[in-house]
Amino acid sequence: MSTDEKNPLQGADPSPPETISATVNQDDIDALMAASADTTETADDTAVSQDDVDALMGLGVTPPINTLSVPTPRSTPESVPGFESKRGDQKAGRNDAVSIDILNQDRVARSRMPTMEVLNDRFARAFRGSLFNYMRVNADIIPTSAQMTKYGDFIGKIALPSYFVMVNMTPLRGSMLFILDPYLCYAVIEAFFGGNGKLEPKLEGRDFSVIEQRVFNQIVDHAIADFTSAWDPIVKLQMKVTRSDVKAQFVGIAASPEIIVASSFEIEMERWRGKFFVCFPYHSVEPFREQLISGVAADQTEMDATWKTALHKDIQDTCVEATVLLAARNITFGEASKLQTGDIIPFDKPDVATLFVEDIPIGDGRYGVSNRKYALCITQYRSPDEEDILKAVQIKKE
Repeated sequence: MSTDEKNPLQGADPSPPETISATVNQDDIDALMAASADTTETADDTAVSQDDVDALMGLGVTPPINTLSVPTPRSTPESVPGFESKRGDQKAGRNDAVSIDILNQDRVARSRMPTMEVLNDRFARAFRGSLFNYMRVNADIIPTSAQMTKYGDFIGKIALPSYFVMVNMTPLRGSMLFILDPYLCYAVIEAFFGGNGKLEPKLEGRDFSVIEQRVFNQIVDHAIADFTSAWDPIVKLQMKVTRSDVKAQFVGIAASPEIIVASSFEIEMERWRGKFFVCFPYHSVEPFREQLISGVAADQTEMDATWKTALHKDIQDTCVEATVLLAARNITFGEASKLQTGDIIPFDKPDVATLFVEDIPIGDGRYGVSNRKYALCITQYRSPDEEDILKAVQIKKE
């Protein structure tokens, strides 16, 4: 290189960027770093980043290794063709799209259901009285907050041998589990058969005897009745035991990653204590999610005046089919088979005709003529019973 040529790494000429071909070595890199430090422009325009050094070293670029385009110190990175686009590509590579599994149910675990605490507290009070009536032992039952977790994580923390009872929860979908942990099983047997509670429980892996299982089933039956009563303000449950076992894999109510609602109850009976668990799939109660997260358990005895007014108004605008039965006569099948077109069936003229709405009798009255049209003056209303409604539904189906 001749002395008349200006070194692009050290010159201060504000002329447009020049392009040279040179072998990249450590001296060139050091000179570029020094020139960038002495420049008077802002740091954002002249600072040499790791991307610039990588470009000098020929890492991640397509041009030949021995050819380099270097801007003068006073030139900005935007003046170099392809410089900004290359950095933009690198930024885009760092912000790759993140895949989202819409079937993942972990999102529901963030929700809280305050109403569940009210229901659990109601169940605990009723269950305490049931245990006293059955075992003649005072029991303190402390409910904990209901948690939404994966079924696999929950069932894996249950100590063995526990007693599992699977119960069908009609009209809700799926089944639920009532679980007595080993300490509660030992406490129930000791308290029921008059133990003194001085011996430590032996949680060996043996199966429970028939008598012990019968006692556990009786306790679960009381728990089912109290649980149904506690949930009456939300939904009328008709629960039925489907099976019981000491191994969780034989009474599975959900897949391992599926979200469930689990509640635990600390039960202390004089000198014994244990835990009682209730769990059911989240999708079973999802239709009642708004009621469970509202924090107030609605009472079915209450009547919403706004809803009543809106419903009454909408019913007034409903179109229905109304018919009037003027008279009727019963004949035998033999007489009906002999009827032909044009035959006359005599009958006595009744004083009262029956009004039917959608084939359901709702009133009786006198028929006549009003404004040159046949009319019915209702004199008595009827209260349709269940038999009339079922009969009307059957007629509609036919």
